[in-house]
Amino acid sequence: MLDSLLKNGYTEKLKVNKIVVSIIGKPNVGKSTLFNLLVNKGIAVTSETEGTTRDILIKKTKFKELEFIFIDTGGLLKNETDIDISVNSKIIDAIKNSDIVLFVVDNNSYFNQLEEELLNILRKSFSKNINNKTILVINKSESKQENPEYYSLGLNDVLKISCKTKMNIDELKFKIYEKSIKLIENDLLNKESKYRDYQEEGVKISFVGRPNVGKSSLINAILNDDRVIVSDIAGTTRDSIDIPFKFEDSNFILIDTPGVRRKSNISSKLEAYSITRSIGTIKYSDIVILVIDISEGLTRQDKRLAFQIYKHLKPAIILANKFDLLIDNYRNNFKNKIDNNFIENLKYELADSIREQLYLINYAPIYFVSAKTKYQLDNILYAIKSIKTELERDFSQYNLLEIFQNMLLSVPLPYIVESKGTKKQKKIKFKIYDVIYYKEDIPTFKVVNNFDFKEIPESFKNYLKNNLSKILNINNIPIKLLFSRKLS
Repeated sequence: MLDSLLKNGYTEKLKVNKIVVSIIGKPNVGKSTLFNLLVNKGIAVTSETEGTTRDILIKKTKFKELEFIFIDTGGLLKNETDIDISVNSKIIDAIKNSDIVLFVVDNNSYFNQLEEELLNILRKSFSKNINNKTILVINKSESKQENPEYYSLGLNDVLKISCKTKMNIDELKFKIYEKSIKLIENDLLNKESKYRDYQEEGVKISFVGRPNVGKSSLINAILNDDRVIVSDIAGTTRDSIDIPFKFEDSNFILIDTPGVRRKSNISSKLEAYSITRSIGTIKYSDIVILVIDISEGLTRQDKRLAFQIYKHLKPAIILANKFDLLIDNYRNNFKNKIDNNFIENLKYELADSIREQLYLINYAPIYFVSAKTKYQLDNILYAIKSIKTELERDFSQYNLLEIFQNMLLSVPLPYIVESKGTKKQKKIKFKIYDVIYYKEDIPTFKVVNNFDFKEIPESFKNYLKNNLSKILNINNIPIKLLFSRKLS
């Protein structure tokens, strides 16, 4: 089939086209497990809890010569709550932007009203091309028992699989591949798909914070799009969601994460796993945005998240969200008019307090913002780009040894006392022989000296680190100092 396409001049189409494949179904039929199997990674959170997936998850993968963009969607719900409506609208949007839809059903349950509704959406979206673009996937088919109901829906492509045993997963991949080739051959790809140009390259920026501080709302406001489901219910976001975004000439991946709360308030294994994923996202991010609710003030959990950022030496930005609520409170409590001078002075005072309490990441710039009113949101993108530029700097042209030796002139040097025999003691002062620069995730400098690492006081290490940042004009990112004893 592929050979005939190549002979007929479809080489360029095969190169440029990516096939967008959505996975839909009612809750708890195994969509996210199937998504993980198809993209060969454990990306989507899975559990037996209905409605685990709420936002869409997207991942690129390759099968043979074709590149695929898989979209995992939430299970269709009954439109009883705002969250239900948001989940359902994203499912419909995914279908409309797909080339192929995998309609997943459960072999052990009956075809219900929600699935009938999904089938009607497919018929309406694809019309006469429904069989060209749809595969009915009957999951949980470990037993030989068949549900004849699924074979009378008018869908030609039907495949029994088991995500649990991985039965027929390779067959499903090949069926998707075959259908894709036919779509290319007949020029039936969805030319309007907004996911066609989805890219996974870019600076990874994670938004972390307590539940309901406004992480998802901030991302939507920055993107100017309701990409992430938001509600007033804490814990709405259950999985880390990667969202590609381009600003000026730079590619970014914005990562929305579940809110992190105290262990005593974690109510389920699903939430515990989501929080573990959220904290793990910090480790793999290039920049971390810590979102706090300034109307409530800093909490112990905010400080714990700051510690995780410090622990993994991540560049960070602190967003003090809901600043509009704080100003409204001041206006209600003070009879005098709240003018711009008052607001600016308030920002300085609050920033000093935040830096004092989150001293471990005192290099992080602080912005007072409002996702609701979009106050100061334009500054965030420029702050992110500024940090990206700082991370790309090269310090190899500096005479680092001279810089460090000059720093030693203005501070008492640590020393160790070395005993020789029973009476003679010798003071050995700290000495630097060389400084080596490594261009890593953050600027890294190895200081070759005459002490073991444990013999160097922490206060002295901090002195060197802080002064080096000032001398090299490194303002908003951490640096790493490594100490290596020169062997005699």
